[in-house]
Amino acid sequence: MKNTSTSRRAVTIAAIALTVSAALAGCAPAASGGDAGSGDGASSDTIKIGYIGPLTGGSASLGVPAQHGFELAVQHLNDSGELDRKIELVSVDDEADPTKSAAAAQRMIDEDDVVAVLGGPNSGPVLANNPIITGAGVVQLITIAQSDNLIDPESPGYDLTFQVTENNTYNVGATVQFFLDADYDSICAVADTTEYGQSGIAAIEKVFADNGLEIAQKVSHEVNATDLTPQVLSLRDAGCDSIYLFSYGQDAAVFMKTVNQIGWDVDVIGGRALNQAAFLSIAGDAGDGLIFPSVIDLDKKEATDFIAAYDEEYGADDDPAHTFSALAYDSVMLLAEALKASDYKGGDDLAAALSGVTLDDAVTGRAGSSLSFTPGDHRAPSDDFQTFFTIEDGAFTMYSNSVPSTRP
Repeated sequence: MKNTSTSRRAVTIAAIALTVSAALAGCAPAASGGDAGSGDGASSDTIKIGYIGPLTGGSASLGVPAQHGFELAVQHLNDSGELDRKIELVSVDDEADPTKSAAAAQRMIDEDDVVAVLGGPNSGPVLANNPIITGAGVVQLITIAQSDNLIDPESPGYDLTFQVTENNTYNVGATVQFFLDADYDSICAVADTTEYGQSGIAAIEKVFADNGLEIAQKVSHEVNATDLTPQVLSLRDAGCDSIYLFSYGQDAAVFMKTVNQIGWDVDVIGGRALNQAAFLSIAGDAGDGLIFPSVIDLDKKEATDFIAAYDEEYGADDDPAHTFSALAYDSVMLLAEALKASDYKGGDDLAAALSGVTLDDAVTGRAGSSLSFTPGDHRAPSDDFQTFFTIEDGAFTMYSNSVPSTRP
């Protein structure tokens, strides 16, 4: 397979802001059309791609920015004429529910004839819908979900499954450096009971053990919790002097507000879900000073051009950290290059084309990093892809783009 490296060519992201406010003719709610499960798109001049993710509910501050990132990319491609086909986005709300996500996948396969499905931000729903999607011979690109087991070479659907984002072990492998540098006496961890949270705890324990560190105590909680006082008190009473907070944004915000309310002075470092707008809006000044992984390098022109275009269309509060929208945008750009290389075919042809695509001017990742797949590795981020953000005066800001990060 010939390696295909993409650039933005004639149309820059900055120019999108002038046209994207027009009606998104190519981005529509779920609609029917085509032959069920063919994975070859809708027609000779239109290619359908699907998105299954939470557009309502507690994870909407992950899922909605992702949809907007997809829309922006589709608008860019359709307006620029880079492709010989128009792209149509078919979106279905799964409310971050695995059962609903599986049903949405079946509907997409049976009714919408999508050439590929863009996986949502929640690992549990992706695990539920992937066998249905790949079992029908359709490619899935996992855009945001991070569990390590989403890419499994032993899985029947591996050949058709690709992960654009970094996984949990990648994130933890870079984040552990902060704990090593601080030389804490008692590191503790908290996570929700979702696939994201529990796979995150597993990654933390393994990576920390590999670096000679031990998790003194760990606690868990249900997602969308309203009271985390018992968890906070148990960690305080255990003598923890640092916390690894691996929960979704709204729950992490409740945790931090509780820490502040009891007057506990403890260092907290978080997982990537803290990039959610929900964390910022709920935590208030309780979030100030936290450090957490990001994929945005504010010293990189591709990133700042994207942010300007995105905020022009959707507003600065829609995805203030721009992590989820940017990953979505790059996912469509990777897919577009593979569609061209496969002559707009789906299934195995598209998967083979993806295995030769490199995006070296991606919106996401540090300057000099890239996104690429190979036949033997379906995880896209290169080494030194990750950045770190923090919160200052209630706003996201870049903390560092120089912490080493290595593909696990």
